[in-house]
Amino acid sequence: MKFIFQLLIFLILSFGAAADTLTVMHYNLMYYDREYEECTAANNNVDSKDEYLRTIIGYARPDILTVNEVNASVSSVERIRTNVLNINGITKYKRANFSGSFLANMIYFNSEKVELKSQDVIPTSPRETNVYKLYLKTSSLVQGDTIFLYCMITHLKAGSDPSDEDDRTAASAAIMSYLASSNLNGNVLLMGDMNLYSAEEGAFVNFTTPTGINQFRFYDPLSMVGDWHNNHSYRNIHTQSTHTTSDGCHSTGGMDDRFDFILSSSSLTTGNDGLKITSYKTIAQDGNRFNESLINPANYSVPTDVLSALYNNSDHLPLKMSLYSDFSLHSATKSNLVPKLVFNNPANNKLHVHVPEGISIVTLNLYSITGGKMLSYQGAEPVVDMDISGLSLGIYIAEATLSDGSVSFFKVLKIR
Repeated sequence: MKFIFQLLIFLILSFGAAADTLTVMHYNLMYYDREYEECTAANNNVDSKDEYLRTIIGYARPDILTVNEVNASVSSVERIRTNVLNINGITKYKRANFSGSFLANMIYFNSEKVELKSQDVIPTSPRETNVYKLYLKTSSLVQGDTIFLYCMITHLKAGSDPSDEDDRTAASAAIMSYLASSNLNGNVLLMGDMNLYSAEEGAFVNFTTPTGINQFRFYDPLSMVGDWHNNHSYRNIHTQSTHTTSDGCHSTGGMDDRFDFILSSSSLTTGNDGLKITSYKTIAQDGNRFNESLINPANYSVPTDVLSALYNNSDHLPLKMSLYSDFSLHSATKSNLVPKLVFNNPANNKLHVHVPEGISIVTLNLYSITGGKMLSYQGAEPVVDMDISGLSLGIYIAEATLSDGSVSFFKVLKIR
């Protein structure tokens, strides 16, 4: 009995310890700080885009932000860091070293949670693909133990001609060859505007076909593989275009293409290397529009100011992914050491969760340790009492989304 009691205490202490989440966001910024052809200072003004981005970033709160279509200059990529991310007293965002020509990719990251280990370039056409190796600032980092995450940002050739598809296929082959030759494995994300129309395209086939000694391949976290272009069946995952009428810069046609992706390695779907995907979505995609704009018919999936910013900033929608980590990441400051979320652990028949005054719990999901969703709550209350009496004894992972946009993960031990 003494051993069982000690084991129980160990489980409570171990699984009651703070875990954390990384929020990853990818976004095509549509000629940010770049005047080109019909995209001008009148219809794609960079000062206005900064305002839009501040609203969008304030809503999404990414720890890792990857972008396409930034003017290829140090001043342009730095402008996003200083004018959009590090504002109102925030100083935590860093970026990688600049690389690229004409339209560049870039990664920005919350340096309280992750740091950049290294970066590399794959010479793909018409734009290079960038490889960034990040490490998590885990609680055991001082002992040299951490988790690595690779973010690969690509922007494949646009267009529906056979030659455009061939260019995308060639670029994807170069990316997979790089992965094979470097024996890269573990936690890997490939994100970007891939301009793919169908899963039958050579580029997507290359990305999802095992290659190299490690037999590495990418997976679609949504498992929605098919002919995405102008297909009503995939309306809930289309990322482009936010507009049906042209202002000279935004593409038209309404929401009818899945051009933007975050593909993942198997490690991120299983959690075998310390990180696991818990959610993946297109921001403001409510599934209620097909060949229609982002704002008509009415869209209530995000606040009005965020919707307006998304509509005006780009013809693409951003992608948002949550990665769960068993480790507590070094994101705490003196101002936020007071627990935002309080819960009972262990829990018997009821999981009681509450937050401070002025904040409410929007969603509360409870998962098994294998990732299956067991229970779910939606609402806007500061206190949630979830009936868990029907669950088996054991360990569960809870995901709480709060009204301030933050997401918290915690472990709960269900006992008798």
